[in-house]
Amino acid sequence: MKILIVDDDRINSTILNRLLARDGHAVVISHDGVEGVEKFRRENPDLVLMDIRMPRMNGYEAARQIKRLAANRFVPIIFLTAVTDEESLALCIDAGGDDFLTKPFNRTILQAKIDAMERIRRLHGELRRQKETVERHQEQLQQEMEVGQHLFAKIVSAGNLLDAPCLKRWTSPMSVFNGDLLVAAYNPAGGLHIMLGDFTGHGLSAAVGAMPLAEIFYEMTAQGFSLSELVEAINAKLISVMPTRMFCAACLIEVDFRQQSLLVWNGGLPDVLVTDQTGRVVRRLVSNRLPLGVQALTREDRKMEIMEMRPEHRVFLFSDGLIEAPDPSGEMFGLDRLMAHFDGRTQTDQIFDTILSSLRNFRGGAVQTDDISLLEIDCSRAGEEPPGGMPRRSEKNLPPAPWEISFSFHAGTLKNVDPLPTVINAVMSIQAPTGHRERLYTILAELLSNALDHGLLGLDTEMKKTPTGFIEYYNLREERLAALESGFIQLKLMHEPVLSEVDGRRIGGAIHIRLDDSGPGFDYNKVRSSLEGNCGHGGRGIALIRSLCSELAYLGDGNQAEVVYRWMYE
Repeated sequence: MKILIVDDDRINSTILNRLLARDGHAVVISHDGVEGVEKFRRENPDLVLMDIRMPRMNGYEAARQIKRLAANRFVPIIFLTAVTDEESLALCIDAGGDDFLTKPFNRTILQAKIDAMERIRRLHGELRRQKETVERHQEQLQQEMEVGQHLFAKIVSAGNLLDAPCLKRWTSPMSVFNGDLLVAAYNPAGGLHIMLGDFTGHGLSAAVGAMPLAEIFYEMTAQGFSLSELVEAINAKLISVMPTRMFCAACLIEVDFRQQSLLVWNGGLPDVLVTDQTGRVVRRLVSNRLPLGVQALTREDRKMEIMEMRPEHRVFLFSDGLIEAPDPSGEMFGLDRLMAHFDGRTQTDQIFDTILSSLRNFRGGAVQTDDISLLEIDCSRAGEEPPGGMPRRSEKNLPPAPWEISFSFHAGTLKNVDPLPTVINAVMSIQAPTGHRERLYTILAELLSNALDHGLLGLDTEMKKTPTGFIEYYNLREERLAALESGFIQLKLMHEPVLSEVDGRRIGGAIHIRLDDSGPGFDYNKVRSSLEGNCGHGGRGIALIRSLCSELAYLGDGNQAEVVYRWMYE
């Protein structure tokens, strides 16, 4: 060890020097406090033997300055003193001393104290190195967490439309990363898809699964896939990439303001609550499916619940973290406290906020034990566009060119696959005129829906005029589609560029659509399809197509439709 002796008594310094040198220590000597501080700065010793009474600077002040210079490095200071009163010894410790040695010196005790300080110094050095290692790991972990947060926010929030006017939401993660996934996006027809997922566990391990699910949700919604196809794709992804113990309790909802309907799939989340104009619960959509990621889904597992959507309806979704939130004593918030807000005495537009206020008051300062999410859907505002207008999918802007594409869907395909996303994405991959995707989607959706529902399945739109008939219509559709054994729908699309009369430039195009189905057809001359004043669930399809297209004609027995859609560069 290198030991600094600070003592104005040269005899004492000489004795200490010889004793220490005999034991193999390197010794540095100074004769007052000022010199001692300077030599400590220059020599960087491992231990200091410090006298108290010295000229220029006493030992107390010198010890304080040396401790400041040592900073995080542990340099023991042993005071050399002839005093034995408690007050003086306490001053030694207060000044930064770690031990003291009374004069005259005993070699055995001196060496024992030095050895003890050396052990402490080494232990302190090891702790300091471990602390620095931990700090480096923490710094690295923090950087990785920041990258993870950035990626999580970018992927999960990309395209998220939780600011849609009809939505009100609140989330409270237990840790930095949220194990609850809440996403929303519009499909090409303007319907709003919403998903609330609650992953197994908390924090980063739970949030990891949210990223691939969010990507699937946004991509498939933008391409026009149905809710049942989203459920199947998300379930398959979870099974393929997540550990067996990880799964996601989830609820997916489609808000279709054009059809005035709600489609709901609930797998493992608490009941979805639907209230009326009084604020009372009129429908509970219970979980009747396993959470996503547990096992492969059957056709029955993919089935949706459908209900009529009325303007006075409000829909409430929440994760189990809400009802399981504890107060400081450990008591849970519970379902009864939640349901007390739906007693009809609270104004409907204030229920959401009163639930949050009640939850905060109940929890007090209790530690949060789970991620918490709460979402309200105000059906009266379902048709309102989000701030900044409807989002647009990134599309190609290729010069108009002639092309032709055809599809043939038979019963085996139609009963298992929605043909619409296949058709619309094939068209968009060839010619994607900006701003026209939604209109083309609507036209093709109506044509294919009419051909399948009325042509092949023989369903009657009149059934949808009453709330019970509306539900029966879609239940019957599921039954007949599952039993479909024969029939076909053939679709042909042909595109022709439109030229400018002035300079012959290609300024747009005309898409000719022909659809044939194997159904019996209908008397199209007797159909009275209207958009004006039609607030029902059906009877608008033909009028809607006609309003969007420049030409619409039904041929033969009514099972052939020809449409021309013209577009110009916007």
